[in-house]
Amino acid sequence: MHLTAEPEVILGLIAIVAGFTIYAFIKSRHLERMQQLQMGTPLQDIHKSFIEVKLGLLFIGIGIGILTAFILNLIFTNAFDFYPAFIFLFGGLGLLLSFFIVRNYKMKQ
Repeated sequence: MHLTAEPEVILGLIAIVAGFTIYAFIKSRHLERMQQLQMGTPLQDIHKSFIEVKLGLLFIGIGIGILTAFILNLIFTNAFDFYPAFIFLFGGLGLLLSFFIVRNYKMKQ
């Protein structure tokens, strides 16, 4: 028995998992802030976590990974194994780059 998955199915599953993860993150953050308001503790500054930078570079990395895998798929026919590998590779590189950017910003202040 030979099991194969089409790249559209894999990318669809990755998009669903990523969407659910982002939803769960935003929902838990909202609940945490509501709890802080009820307890009367001060809210943390939103920009100290640099979530915009982290998510922006993550999605740029994922986009570059998909584009790179697509180009390699055109060069090497039937090489669908590139998609998940390059999505995770470039997504991780985007997060690593965001770490260094945030760290340099915090060191300057």
